Amino acid sequence: MLKVEEYILQRKQEDKLNEFNLDKKVENIKKCIDYIFEYYNNYLNEEDVSEKKIEEDEKIRKYRKQISQYNDEVADWLVNIYEKQHNQKLNNVIGIMLESDCMFYLLHEEADFRALSYEIYPKLIKKYSYLKNDSEMIFNFIKDHYRIKKESKTDVPYISDKLNKWVENTSKQYDVNIERFAFKYLDKFFDNEHMWPRTHKIRVRDKEGIMRTRYDYTKTNNLFNIDKLYIKVSHKPFIKGKKKLLEILMIYIWLTDFEGDEGYFEKYLSRVLGKEA
Repeated sequence: MLKVEEYILQRKQEDKLNEFNLDKKVENIKKCIDYIFEYYNNYLNEEDVSEKKIEEDEKIRKYRKQISQYNDEVADWLVNIYEKQHNQKLNNVIGIMLESDCMFYLLHEEADFRALSYEIYPKLIKKYSYLKNDSEMIFNFIKDHYRIKKESKTDVPYISDKLNKWVENTSKQYDVNIERFAFKYLDKFFDNEHMWPRTHKIRVRDKEGIMRTRYDYTKTNNLFNIDKLYIKVSHKPFIKGKKKLLEILMIYIWLTDFEGDEGYFEKYLSRVLGKEA
C-alpha cells in the first residue's frame, strides 16, 4: 500500500505531469487535487488502512525489541527514524561503520567518542541527509553502542598473573574489553593476507589437496604484524609498555578461535613466560 505522497508521485509519472510547466498551471493544480481525492476515495479503504496500521505497529514492536539493549533516549531516536524513513534500521548502518575498525574497541575517553562522531557524521549525512540535525544523537548512539559491544563476555582463562590482571584492570579502570579488541584485529588480519609479512607466509596443502597460503604463527618476531599495531595504539595508557602481554593474548585467541591448535600455546608460553610476561 502506497502512502499519499507515493501515490501522487506514481500518478504524476503515469500522466507525465510537469509541475514546472506554467502554461498548464491551472490544469496541473486540478490534477494534483484529483490525485488526493482518488487516493482517499478509491485507493484506500477502511479495512486496508486498519490492516496496514496493525502491520506497521507490529514491525515497530519487533524493532523496538531488537534494540532493547540501547538506553531509552537512543532507542526512541532509532524507532522514530525507523517509522519515518521506510523501516531504516540505523543501528545496523552505524554499527557496521563503527565495528569495521577494531580501534573502536579502544575508545575510553569522552574526547574519543566525540572525535569519532565528528569523523562519521559527514559520511552519514552524505547518504542519509535526514540526519543533518542529529549530530548529538549520533554521538550518543556511538557511546551507547560501545557500551553494549564492550560488555561481551571475556573468555580468557588463567594464563599468568600479569596477563590476567592486565585484562581485568583494563576493564575495570578504563572500561575497555581488550580481548574484544584483539579478536576484532585478528579477525581482520586472518582475512587479509596483505597484512601478513612475507616472511610469515607458508604454503601448505589442505585436506582437498589444494595448496593454500597460511600464516606461520610459530615465528618468534613481529607476530600478527604487532610492531606496526603497537606503534598505532601505544599511546593508550592501558597498552603502553604491554606489547608482550598483547602478543600473548593475541596468540591465545589466534590458536583458539582461528587455527584450532591449542597444543602449540603451551610451547609458546614455555618460551616467553619466563622472560617478559
